[in-house]
Amino acid sequence: MTSTEPHEQLAHPSLAAALPDTVLRPESITKLVEVRLAQAALGEPVKELLQEALGDGAAQGRSTVGRIYLASVSVAGFRGIGPRAWLNLSPRPGVTLVVGRNGSGKSSIAEGIETAFTGTNMRRQGQDATRSSNWRNLHDGAKPEIEVKLAIEGDASRSTLTRTWKGQDFADTEGELKRPGHGRVPLDQVDWSQALTDYRPFLSYVDLDRMISGKPAQMYDAIVTILGLGHLSAADGRLQRQEKELGDAVRAAKDEVPELKEALYALEDDDRAVQALVAMDTTGRPDFEALEALVAGLPAADDGLLAELRASIHVQGPDMEQVGLAVARLREALAGVEDVRMTGAEEALQRADLLEKALDHSNRHPDEESCPVCGTDRALDAAWAASAAAQIAVLRGEAKTAEDARSELRSASRAVQNLIQTPQRIPAALADPWNAWMACRTITDPGELVRRADETAATLADACAAVKEYAIGELERRDERWRQLVTRLASWTESARAAEEGKPRLSHIKKARAWIKALSTELREQRMEGFADHSQRIWERLRQESNIDLKMVTLRGSEKAVVRKLVMDVSVDGEEASALSVMSQGEQHSLALSLFLPRAATADSPFGFIVIDDPVQSMDPAKVGGLAQVLHELGEHRQVVVFTHDTRLQRAFTSQELPVTVFEVERGESSKVRVRAVTDPVRQALDDARALASTTDLPAAARTHVLPSLCRIALENAFIEAAWIQHHRSGGPEHTLQAAVTDADKLMKVAALALFGDVGRTGDVYQRLRALCGPEAVNVIKRCQRGAHAAGTAIGDPHRFVDEIEAIAQKVRKPEVSA
Repeated sequence: MTSTEPHEQLAHPSLAAALPDTVLRPESITKLVEVRLAQAALGEPVKELLQEALGDGAAQGRSTVGRIYLASVSVAGFRGIGPRAWLNLSPRPGVTLVVGRNGSGKSSIAEGIETAFTGTNMRRQGQDATRSSNWRNLHDGAKPEIEVKLAIEGDASRSTLTRTWKGQDFADTEGELKRPGHGRVPLDQVDWSQALTDYRPFLSYVDLDRMISGKPAQMYDAIVTILGLGHLSAADGRLQRQEKELGDAVRAAKDEVPELKEALYALEDDDRAVQALVAMDTTGRPDFEALEALVAGLPAADDGLLAELRASIHVQGPDMEQVGLAVARLREALAGVEDVRMTGAEEALQRADLLEKALDHSNRHPDEESCPVCGTDRALDAAWAASAAAQIAVLRGEAKTAEDARSELRSASRAVQNLIQTPQRIPAALADPWNAWMACRTITDPGELVRRADETAATLADACAAVKEYAIGELERRDERWRQLVTRLASWTESARAAEEGKPRLSHIKKARAWIKALSTELREQRMEGFADHSQRIWERLRQESNIDLKMVTLRGSEKAVVRKLVMDVSVDGEEASALSVMSQGEQHSLALSLFLPRAATADSPFGFIVIDDPVQSMDPAKVGGLAQVLHELGEHRQVVVFTHDTRLQRAFTSQELPVTVFEVERGESSKVRVRAVTDPVRQALDDARALASTTDLPAAARTHVLPSLCRIALENAFIEAAWIQHHRSGGPEHTLQAAVTDADKLMKVAALALFGDVGRTGDVYQRLRALCGPEAVNVIKRCQRGAHAAGTAIGDPHRFVDEIEAIAQKVRKPEVSA
């Protein structure tokens, strides 16, 4: 299989052109909405509401992390993988196939990548507990771990995503991202969680089934998320919450009127009630000024007294049962301390403290000649220190009783003081006993605390009971009916005035929401056309030899509707039908791919990679060939990693001469999994060149023209790889590099792009190559270029020539080449 430049492989350029760059660029929505809002025939209050609601919603839910690619993945102790296994990838657009028989461990690697990012995987969802519990490897699953190296756009070095488990439960897991210049952060704090939902870059065989068999509303929502209308939807959500709040206030005030009036009619002999009814029945709007005057007419002193009485009813004094238990415990603790004071335990405690201080002094002054207390020479020597340490240990053991008694005394004192809580409001009549009770919190002497706590708690409890009894009797003697009604009237007046004042804003909000709804409907229909067109283009590739045409993919309903669904209309030999009712399983999976790939490849996704596990099942050979073409063209803009046991997909790439990197997964005893590189575009061209060089009786034209051409392809692929890696690290737009690669029609231009990031510096290429690969490298490359001319180039030893090309290619493709 030979490799050519990507743009030379496209049999249908329109499909490649329709991939990411024209698929729903949501970032254009913000400017479009600004223009439409400026042109809208809306009043200024409505426009201000819309501007406030829209805010910076375009940035909400977006990942601030640059475009992400997979550099490697290592898996240990997870599912079918025991000892750590590695898969090293080239973190750039292109297609990689990971092949292996069933049970080789390839799906464990695929699920490992998904699990590392999400903490779970689609295959586990819906499984019974018995099957879902077998996630640890049976041979080496003690410390399962998944580590994914990431190349993040704009970062100079790799980031590391690590997933580990703390327990036996699969959900008992932690994810961490270590990013250069950003330190380590838990994965749930990385702002790509919403993007994982909106632009899910993982597709397994289970996903294919669920994408087609999912609930209509779920299929609808999955497509709507990528149409770029989240900005408008979020703004509408904010306005809807305001509308509900204002509308609820208006309804609540209106609903309370009948009962309030009935209560006022019951007091019609009270002139104040009559005035309130008249104010409420004022034409147009209630007379809030008159109502507020009635409410404010209560004597301030009476209001204060009533408030005091009501507070007194609810006052809560100390719980005497708890106080009694706590004080009893404190008394016992005091007795315990007194008991040990008369025993050897207290003496042992004091002696241990004294010896420890002496030993500490000796350690701090090792050269001191005499005892600092008695003056005896050489009294605190090493022998004394050893003896003192031994005595301290013995004395500490004897002193434990004293220490425990003191600890219990401290704990019992705290228990008493913790019962003393400060209420929000203290009735004036209770100020003195309550202050006396609270003063107990500052008593440090346990004996004094025992005496004071018991006495002040009993005094306060009696006072609280007396005050509460008085308040109840006093309120019963007062005419509370009017006062209670005024309180209710005051509350209604306040809420009704606020609701009345909010009616203009409520009207503006309804107009703003109507404008958003109309614009969202229009844009959704327009953008859905692009999505549907993309899906149809992919389906045309995958439908090989199928008599089913995908006629239309539409959304029926709206985001807020209960009934909403994704509608896929097809025709069978010209007769219209519903997609799922007439398609075979292989065709349904192909349709699912047609829906998934536009979603994962949308330009707003931060994920530059797509991981697909086992997409070939149920496909006939013709569809497998179409799938290879679709994946190849998607690989122009995305890193596509496909895991498959079906050898037909690899053959489809080979037979159509589509560039691809292939890894093979092999499983040994005790779940030892090994991943080996089968080929990549550079190696592929070099292998073809070696095979040609080894051909017996090689024709002269093959040596002078074909062999240099194959070597040139190897160099081109190496230069393109290096150019892409350097461009990604610089954080430059990917479409800029893609355009530059497409325009680089000569080897020296591609080399200049790789070495300098500037296709115009072809004159500096040879000097850099001499420094990088040695002085002979330039001569080798020139001979390689002459092979494209009519005369060709003379190659004496073809094997040595291929070796020299390989050495240059390997040095060029390293990321350090442009450092």
